[in-house]
Amino acid sequence: MKDTNAIEKALQVKVNEECRQIVDKFITDLEKLSNKYGGTMFYDFKKDQGSDAPEFHVQGTHGVSNVLHRMVLTNHGKHMLKYKSQELIKKLDLI
Repeated sequence: MKDTNAIEKALQVKVNEECRQIVDKFITDLEKLSNKYGGTMFYDFKKDQGSDAPEFHVQGTHGVSNVLHRMVLTNHGKHMLKYKSQELIKKLDLI
């Protein structure tokens, strides 16, 4: 059904936007920190100090933003979509 797919896509857009807002708020705080105190433009992501876990580096807040957004969507996106779908169904009094 096309309407159902359109509704799910619209909810996915809302999930994406909500995750983006969370990450953008963090990035804004990170930029304030950098502007006030300085610091490097390279950020490394690793499990913990001394760990043999893989690590990677990103440059600048844009790189951090992309990584965090992907991580938040991966870890919470499906659950957020399910929750928002259930809220919508409840509001529409379908079930």
